Amino acid sequence: MEINSFPSEVLCCIFDFLTWNDRKRASLVCRRWNGIINSDRYLRHSKLVLYNYTKVQFFSGVEVGLINTQRNIEFHSSPMLDTDELLSTINEAFPSGEAVVECIDLFLRSDHEQLCNLVIVNLPKLKHLKRLNILANEGFRTLNRELQIESETLEKLKLSFYQNTPCHLQTPNLRSLDLVIRYPSDSNLLHAVSQQLKELTVTFQSKDLVAQLFLCSFGNLEKLNISIENDKYLPYTVSRTLVSSWHEIKVFIDSIRGLKKLEVVDKCNMLRHNYLNVFTYAENLEYLSVNYIILDWTIVEFVSKFKDLRYLNLRGCSTAGEPILLDLPHLEELQMPYKHYATLPCTNLRNLTTLSYSSSQKNHAQFIHQIAKTFTNLRTLNLLNFDYELSSNSFEFLDHLTLLKTLTIRDMSVSNELFLKCPALSTLQKLELRTIVTEISLLDCFPDKFRHLYKLDINNCFFYIFTTDESKTSITFGRLRTLMPRCRISTIDSTVFTNEQYDQNPIYIPG
Repeated sequence: MEINSFPSEVLCCIFDFLTWNDRKRASLVCRRWNGIINSDRYLRHSKLVLYNYTKVQFFSGVEVGLINTQRNIEFHSSPMLDTDELLSTINEAFPSGEAVVECIDLFLRSDHEQLCNLVIVNLPKLKHLKRLNILANEGFRTLNRELQIESETLEKLKLSFYQNTPCHLQTPNLRSLDLVIRYPSDSNLLHAVSQQLKELTVTFQSKDLVAQLFLCSFGNLEKLNISIENDKYLPYTVSRTLVSSWHEIKVFIDSIRGLKKLEVVDKCNMLRHNYLNVFTYAENLEYLSVNYIILDWTIVEFVSKFKDLRYLNLRGCSTAGEPILLDLPHLEELQMPYKHYATLPCTNLRNLTTLSYSSSQKNHAQFIHQIAKTFTNLRTLNLLNFDYELSSNSFEFLDHLTLLKTLTIRDMSVSNELFLKCPALSTLQKLELRTIVTEISLLDCFPDKFRHLYKLDINNCFFYIFTTDESKTSITFGRLRTLMPRCRISTIDSTVFTNEQYDQNPIYIPG
């Protein structure tokens, strides 16, 4: 096949479905790459991804006019990113003031200091810039003082420096900061801009610096995401900072009273003992996610203090063997701990509409009957990663959820008769099957059971066809679409294959 014989429009469609590595190989034999990369039809969502490899120049021929029309530009690390061609193009495009770029991503190594400096210096001239992401895996050798980031329009900033890189911000409209803290200089940056932030995502790679967060003042903070991950491989040492008294953090306590959303990932088991109770002063909290923490009675008591809570996520938490009984009258969405053994949290959750659960119980029918009996207002049910196969009688009582509109079954094996014994669900509108393993005959009863279904996602599923009974024909995805014409059916990455003992070449039927 001579790839150069195709029209540019066809090549654009072909390249659209290739991964970047495949595009790199294809461009070796495609002499018209420059015309393709400059095609507006090729660039989806106005995003331009710039690479440069030894043999394949992914930005070769990219014109100033094209750069100026892109709303999203990504610079990805590679050995030859700092070439005269790219530097000249950027130096001509950005200072002109005509670029409409709104988001810039820099994923760089120290080899790319020229490019990074060129982009940073021209930030004040990018009048439409709203988001900037910088991930630097190495330090910048030519940086004598501190990195200066100046932009009047910047609203969201994400920074991660693997080596100590002091940074100074002149960003009066900054409202959202995503920061990885490895060094004291990172904490100093947070202190300098904390008053203007509405959203903060902070990841501590050194748990010795966690206390620095509680010495900040957040006058307008509404969303806080804290993650603690001690990186033992980083070659540095810092002196540990501790909070000696609650009087020291009074300013922090007063500044978080308007907090509405809190997410905590504590893999070092540090916050639960020292600082978690500080957040009980966030009286207006509506969204709480507490992950990778042991759920003993102290944590359950902490969670239950937020009476206005509407969303609670306990993913990744382990239980101490005690029942989790929550008194949260306004809670609407709940994700339970992974493989929860204790009884359902049936204390005063009358307004719950969304439940996500992963269970280790064997009697699925009784378990789901308990859910239907406990949460009568449930509209969304997500069943995730059960220990045992979802048995054929699991959904016998599912019709007791008279308001159920969305059902998700994810990451487990299920019986092919699961829906055969399920009553017709007249209220169900959306069904998602993601990464499940079963027979293709599971789908046979869908047209009769789900007459009002308007969306069916069959994502990354593995279906068997047993060929022992030649008289029995299996349903296909195409046939299913014909029988359910009003339902939008997606079968992304799902596979149908035979299960013959000696079949060395299983049938693959793409969705």
